[in-house]
Amino acid sequence: MKLTRRHFLISAASALGACFLPAAFFRRLARFPEEPAAAIDPPAAVRRTLFATPHDDDPERWQLALGRPTTEFPAAPSWRTWFADHEGIDPADPSAVDRWLTTHGRPPAPPGARWLHRPIPAPVWDDYLENRFLIHDSPEAQALQYLSRLRLAHGPLVDAAGARVGRLDFFAGTMPGAESHFVEAEGEAILPALQHRLRELGESTAIEILP
Repeated sequence: MKLTRRHFLISAASALGACFLPAAFFRRLARFPEEPAAAIDPPAAVRRTLFATPHDDDPERWQLALGRPTTEFPAAPSWRTWFADHEGIDPADPSAVDRWLTTHGRPPAPPGARWLHRPIPAPVWDDYLENRFLIHDSPEAQALQYLSRLRLAHGPLVDAAGARVGRLDFFAGTMPGAESHFVEAEGEAILPALQHRLRELGESTAIEILP
């Protein structure tokens, strides 16, 4: 699923704020977006990557993802993986498994453990994808949570002369019934400027532009 639908903006405030942009920044900026690797100056040691995917209809707007962006929904896991990775339940603990099944209106567990290797049913997985995945677990939602945690001033990013160089838009839900949480960046200089600001804050985060 490509996340390129019309979005419902709930917060137009940028989370970048004013920062000093040195002359070297503007020398690199002259090479953006034709040479993004030269214009975007990542930290020497990279612990995480923010991927920026351009909008099809706006060359100065990108959607951010902490990790590879969502291009399609992941496949349903086995019951064993579901309990261990998504519910924090030991699949070898029958009482914990039975409590979960009962609480969620599911039939009792069959005898033995072979059933744990079956994929979880579509209604369970669809509910996860439409809610927890889009709100919390997707790379796009993770980008929103990460940038929201940083100590960044609200308001557009400006250079030392007060000129705006871009903005971030935070979204929580795109329309009734669509719960996607994500961040979009907009502006000719926004990605190099965001990378510069992350380095100022001591973040070991690189920004990489995808085709």
